[in-house]
Amino acid sequence: MFAARSRLLLVALFAILATGCASASGSSEGRRSDLLTRDEIMGAEATNLYDVVQRLRPRWLSVRGTRSFNMETSIVVFQNDMHLGGTASLREVSPELAWEIAYMDGARASASLPGITSGQHVEGAIIIRTQPGGGR
Repeated sequence: MFAARSRLLLVALFAILATGCASASGSSEGRRSDLLTRDEIMGAEATNLYDVVQRLRPRWLSVRGTRSFNMETSIVVFQNDMHLGGTASLREVSPELAWEIAYMDGARASASLPGITSGQHVEGAIIIRTQPGGGR
């Protein structure tokens, strides 16, 4: 009898915890730290994408340190599959153009994005997609 009651109590406790965790993650409305959606971009009410990222994901713009004395550490910007340059290039792009903006860590960016030069250490990449499903 005691074992059955204990089991029932554990099942009830697990159900309560699972429900609490599900609602806690639901409160962020599925917001991902590596993605800005069209609604978020337009809601930022900025004149360029640099300002959008600065307001909504400022960590994307930060170089956290140099990895080598011989290589420049940078964050690169791509629009679809085209390399635009560094983060300053975001100032040239209107928010109306962007469908979504994604962030990729340096290792993944170096392995999967074209045009990254060997003379720099890429800490991260900001990818602008201009249409649904466009680019990577």
